[in-house]
Amino acid sequence: MITKILHQIWNERKQNAWLFLELIVASLFLWLAIDPLFTLVCRNNIPKGYEAKRLYSLKCDKYFSYEPQWREGMSDTKYGQEFLQQIGEAFDNIPEIESYFIGSDNLQINCLSTNSLMYAADNDDIPDSLKQWEVERMYQIKVNEKSRFFETFRVRDAATGKILQQNDNAGNRYVYLSRKVAMKLFGTIDIVGKRITCGGNDKHNILGVFEDLQMLSYDEHVPLVLFCNDDRNIGSNYTEAISFRLKDGVDEDAFRKKFETEIAPKYTHANYYISGITPYEEIIEEHDKKYNITNKYRLYAALSGFALFCAFMGVFSAFWIRTNSRRRDIGIMRSVGASSGSVVGQFVTEAFILVTAAFIIALPFIMHYIYVEGFADPLAKIHTWIHDSEEPDQSYLHNRAVPHFAIVTAIAYICISAIAIVGALLPATRITRSLPADALRE
Repeated sequence: MITKILHQIWNERKQNAWLFLELIVASLFLWLAIDPLFTLVCRNNIPKGYEAKRLYSLKCDKYFSYEPQWREGMSDTKYGQEFLQQIGEAFDNIPEIESYFIGSDNLQINCLSTNSLMYAADNDDIPDSLKQWEVERMYQIKVNEKSRFFETFRVRDAATGKILQQNDNAGNRYVYLSRKVAMKLFGTIDIVGKRITCGGNDKHNILGVFEDLQMLSYDEHVPLVLFCNDDRNIGSNYTEAISFRLKDGVDEDAFRKKFETEIAPKYTHANYYISGITPYEEIIEEHDKKYNITNKYRLYAALSGFALFCAFMGVFSAFWIRTNSRRRDIGIMRSVGASSGSVVGQFVTEAFILVTAAFIIALPFIMHYIYVEGFADPLAKIHTWIHDSEEPDQSYLHNRAVPHFAIVTAIAYICISAIAIVGALLPATRITRSLPADALRE
């Protein structure tokens, strides 16, 4: 059967030549259209590591001398401290709020900025010159019975999968590490009780390991070290960030209206005031708009859809015309006793062989393109927190060359094969259902 089909394809090589070239071009076009979409989908499905729903950021501000509300001599840091202390006391008495946290102002999702330090696993037997040092992001959190980072963000323990329980008695020499940092420094997440060395040989005890966080949708997981700050004064720094989580079941729209009309106006102190609250989901959406992430998703989705449409119209119509042009051949096969299934099977097999051969020939051109240009990275020019000197993190599927190539190739091959098979199947089925004499006459 296969020998007969190959012989038939060879006999019609002149008629099949243009179709074959069209299939090669369609294979290239389809692969290059699917590649960036695959990367975007992979990035979009990276676990965030926290829950943005029902999570809010408090926006604080202060009046300046050119504003009518400004009060002379009341902009000192102490007034800012008193202001935040009032807010903390207010949060304790707002029944809709489940938990809140206070930390340094450079949490990535809030201001697109983090600090970084050099870290190494603490081992007194290894000199500093031989230690494995890593530059990781750091963020400072208040640690006390009221300010609770992990509960507010619902960040989970890497070992148990449950929300990480904060140690309220942690001092300033204690840290929490993200999974990525723990694996880099120790090769395991079972490191509670061990220590790290940072900066100027400061030793810090490790309290726990939390799941990696993807703070922004266009970023990968951020290697993060959380420094504990045991300062019990809530407002020790006016620039501290305050976030809070609403209890499940609370009407968010009603709460926002209540907060803006009833709660916020009560809490102004000196030149400091609450300017509003913003859901973290809106913050993420604003970041996506700022860096055109939303538009890029739409663009590549549209391009991939257009590529599929072009492939469908071009390949489908080519095989439809090819099959219809052989109505006489189908009539002859039916008149000598060939079943409808065998006739349709022959045309479908011919389409499959032609597509497979064209796709195999297209693969070297695709691989050459990858060698010269690399895989598509639609977000490469967007501001990112991955160090420029770092190699792509191989823990992500889209950063591993072989699986990346294999998956995109499989998707492109399945798409173009399905289109060609349907393009041959439909007209062949329709023709075989007519009388052989009718097929011969047409």
